Amino acid sequence: MNRPLIIKDITLVTPDEQGGASVLRNSCISVSDGKILYVGTSPDEAVQSLCLVAESNNESDDSQPPNIAGRIPEYDVYIGTDRILLPTFANGHSHIPMSILKNTADDMTLEDWLFKVILPRESRLIESDVYYASLLGIAEMISGGTGASADMYFMGEQTARAALESGFRLNLSHDGKINEDGKWRTDPHSLRDFRKSFHSLDDGLLRVSLMVHSIYLYPDYLYPQLAEEALASDVSIHVHLSETRTEVDNCIARYGKTPAEALYDFGIFNVPCIAAHGVHLADNDRAILAENHVTVAHNPSSNLKLASGICNVKALLERGVNVCIGTDGSASNNSLDMYSEMRLASLIAKGVFGNPEDMNAEDTLYMATRAGFCGLGFEHCGVIAPGMCADFQIVRCDNPSVWPVGNPISSLVYGTPSSAVESVMINGCFVKYKGELTTIDFEKVKAETLLSANRIIAG
Repeated sequence: MNRPLIIKDITLVTPDEQGGASVLRNSCISVSDGKILYVGTSPDEAVQSLCLVAESNNESDDSQPPNIAGRIPEYDVYIGTDRILLPTFANGHSHIPMSILKNTADDMTLEDWLFKVILPRESRLIESDVYYASLLGIAEMISGGTGASADMYFMGEQTARAALESGFRLNLSHDGKINEDGKWRTDPHSLRDFRKSFHSLDDGLLRVSLMVHSIYLYPDYLYPQLAEEALASDVSIHVHLSETRTEVDNCIARYGKTPAEALYDFGIFNVPCIAAHGVHLADNDRAILAENHVTVAHNPSSNLKLASGICNVKALLERGVNVCIGTDGSASNNSLDMYSEMRLASLIAKGVFGNPEDMNAEDTLYMATRAGFCGLGFEHCGVIAPGMCADFQIVRCDNPSVWPVGNPISSLVYGTPSSAVESVMINGCFVKYKGELTTIDFEKVKAETLLSANRIIAG
């Protein structure tokens, strides 16, 4: 952990539990032991909150001398003039190791992109490729204010290793299945071993999910088995859902049901579930998702680039579905920039559905922060309040892209570039501090990922 910290004279923007957001100017925030202690406008009260924690820690540690009442512990100070503090973003759907495949398979339909280009290249990946590619994606996300992600990929041990070394939060999918001689079977022992190794590791930074790629990738007998495996192993599920019209039409032809109806009947929604995309949903699909508390990850850039369509977020919200924002993988986006994703999500909702009030700035910020953390299973993140995890980003406002700030919430959603992120704290530790990554050797990552990318693309 970093030393206790007080941030002074900063503009605070935070979502609230009702789905809105609020602004507190000239605020002070104190942090100790990975938690937010104080949020307000009094520097004296911020210091006092650190004193109370120090006294409590000394009382519980017999090896320490008793604390003298009122003694002020050592702490660092961060001056927040012309800066905004807000929660880190939670990327609701990603394929982080695909970062080494960015800008190499563009202007294609999803089916051609996946089956003709991406899957053949992925067959050439080795563990070191996935490890360094994961560091590359995490470095990009941290640089742009993202502190957590729901990731779906294979060789998950390598992505977990990268996340732990980086101090990054991750809801990480495990395959939990094996294809032998063309026949699929579940692999519950592997899933449980993976969960035992990584779930809640390093003060709760990691959570484990079961990867159920989609309704179209596996034989029908496997889905109920996967549902039972997730339930027995006490993990959530991460799945692609109704991403393209082709997927929906093929599912109806095969099962006589939409993907949401089929997955529901197979039992996939019997555990907490993140369903990525949700572009082509019927009203009954949305009702199923709401009744089963499924989180939908909206991925506007990827959906537009692959011409998959546009998710009707308003219809999902009206049903009571928890909707967050995701980037998808860099091979189809081609970035992991949540600032760009927020802005696009809000603008296309207004333009396509004809109402400028749709996905207003407060709603959009909530989706990118608190809604995402709840969907990922990190309930103590995404709000700046006492007792919550110290996961936040600090944005510089004194640059031409942001100045003058006006409404800070509008500024963050509509006008702030990810390059304005100055510092990022996750679980009480700075992983980016005043412009510099502190946990990732980016020069090493650059060299290793370039070698990997050249080899994989060359075949």
